[in-house]
Amino acid sequence: MLDNRLVQCISKTFKIDAAAVTRETAPVNTPSWDSISHLNLVFEVEDIFDVRLSTEEIPLVTSVGSLEEVLRARKAL
Repeated sequence: MLDNRLVQCISKTFKIDAAAVTRETAPVNTPSWDSISHLNLVFEVEDIFDVRLSTEEIPLVTSVGSLEEVLRARKAL
């Protein structure tokens, strides 16, 4: 089960229903997930989870599942 804070962050950033957010949610199936909203997502995640993603980690975020993995590796989840 996804962390509720992460689901709400994704929902808010991409303006999609929280019920539609899954680990498979990604730019290929979320039209509002573009380069600008990707950066907005990074900023939101950094604020909510009190982490700073490195320039190496940001490109690894290719889906909600991969973002979850990055946050788990950072011990933020």
